[in-house]
Amino acid sequence: MPDEWMLQVTRMTRQRIIELAMQGGYFDAVMRSGHELERVKEYLRILSGQQPAPPVTPGLEPTILPPFPGLAQRPWYEPPPPAAAALERCADAVERDLARLENAELRHYEGLIVQSGRWTVHSVFFGGERWDRLFRPELAMEETAEVVQSMDGECTAFPLSDVVFSAHEAGTRLTPHCSWDGFRLRLHLGLRIPEGCGIRVGPESRQWERGRVLAFQDAFEHETWNRSQERRVVLIVDCWHPDLTLPEREALLGLTRKLEVRSLFVPLRLPEEMHPTLFARFAENERTDPLVRRFWRM
Repeated sequence: MPDEWMLQVTRMTRQRIIELAMQGGYFDAVMRSGHELERVKEYLRILSGQQPAPPVTPGLEPTILPPFPGLAQRPWYEPPPPAAAALERCADAVERDLARLENAELRHYEGLIVQSGRWTVHSVFFGGERWDRLFRPELAMEETAEVVQSMDGECTAFPLSDVVFSAHEAGTRLTPHCSWDGFRLRLHLGLRIPEGCGIRVGPESRQWERGRVLAFQDAFEHETWNRSQERRVVLIVDCWHPDLTLPEREALLGLTRKLEVRSLFVPLRLPEEMHPTLFARFAENERTDPLVRRFWRM
């Protein structure tokens, strides 16, 4: 679980988000909206302390943004959402991109959750942007990006979502942890899966299979391990929680794509030398973002 320092940082981040929303007009814009955003109104009242949060589902502990009211909450999703089947059908395209990464130097993830071993990643989407085009254009994963953006429920524009090739070297283990929010489902497409690898979400553990997708809610406590002597690789793809309506998704994008809000997330996830490039892209895109313009005073 997160240490006290990280808990303080995430609490401060949550408080700053609601302060920005109230100061910048987002809060009032949502409150003036129609019935289609009733659950978002309730959520903002919870964030601002005007309304108590409902009882939480055991094991569900997103670290920055608390659970959204009215969503079904369970660790594993069976049957998985339609996006899972779509991703499995396009596994060959993802494999072609992966082949270009086999001998490439990938980014070493330095997070506190790495208990042992080495976790390396190559992001395709990060922070609501095409990370690979910004930082590794020679390794832009165009086929994978096209596949993901064609999927029903894809949420690549959401700043807390990821599309990332994730490699665990032999002996790697991630400690139990929860993700930042409860708005998404996480899909894992198995790509290189030796024996001795697994994942626990909530109380239940499972194993990946090559070419198959595991669908789960990563706001529940989860951990992974690779007890083999080989590298394990999966493609991580986030999609919207299927119980969120289109107006609710748009409102959540409007909240989180604001430059000042997006900029709060980056220091929690990336080294400082990458911040200026991402912040410049955030500022550039905000000027024409229709959802930011709809909900915020510009």
